[in-house]
Amino acid sequence: MLRFSLRNAGFDTSEVATGGEALRILGEEPPDAAILDLQLPNGQGGAVLDWLRCSCERPGGHPVWVVISALDGEEAIRRFGPLGGRFLAKPFDPWDLITMLRTLLLLKE
Repeated sequence: MLRFSLRNAGFDTSEVATGGEALRILGEEPPDAAILDLQLPNGQGGAVLDWLRCSCERPGGHPVWVVISALDGEEAIRRFGPLGGRFLAKPFDPWDLITMLRTLLLLKE
């Protein structure tokens, strides 16, 4: 459903299943934006989040990012630190995510 909503809003999408795969893709060719579920099956959500937070220091640009999670906001912040207003708790309206992504991409320009 999320992929459909993003594509319907004009975003090209790709999907990875593990934190290791996400880190590999981010390191090779960072996308314009990343949506991260903190609770990845292999427990590497924190490592991917750390990469995204530090990516602005890397050459070649950096993706904007949004975190989604079944954790509530307070628990996510307790476990992973401040999320800079880039957090949506599940379940959420896909249009809220799309609005957030569009805003972050406009601010990046």
